[in-house]
Amino acid sequence: MSDGLIASFGSLIFGGLMLGRLISGFISNKLGDRLLIRIGITLELAGILMVLLPISHYLPAAIGFVIIGMGMGPVYPAIQHMAPVNFGKKYSASIIGLQMASAYVGSTFMPMIFGNLQQHVGIGIMPAYLLIFAMLNIGLLERTYVVLKKKEG
Repeated sequence: MSDGLIASFGSLIFGGLMLGRLISGFISNKLGDRLLIRIGITLELAGILMVLLPISHYLPAAIGFVIIGMGMGPVYPAIQHMAPVNFGKKYSASIIGLQMASAYVGSTFMPMIFGNLQQHVGIGIMPAYLLIFAMLNIGLLERTYVVLKKKEG
């Protein structure tokens, strides 16, 4: 594949992200934040698996990138929406500010880190890179749910 085609796959993630946030906006009240996050991360993992399929044609990978973005779509808004419930209304504004600051730091440095990594290893590292962060995301969120459950009960 050409460099331009590979680079365009990044935009597919953003298109999927937009679609995922749009869809999640319509169903969030029915599903709740935790289920929405779990579904999103599951969808993200399914998209990563599609990218990893050993198929010579690029169409499954392109669809996989859209699915990855769709899965990522509801996670950040749902986490912010849960802040008052998880941390109390008194601290929710501070927590949301911390979440936003963390997101901006991540969006500033993670592309640079990935760019340097892929220059040395190759673009094939991208699914593993996404998988690591998806697994961290689900692991840390599920750990948070356990801690919150102990705090409540």
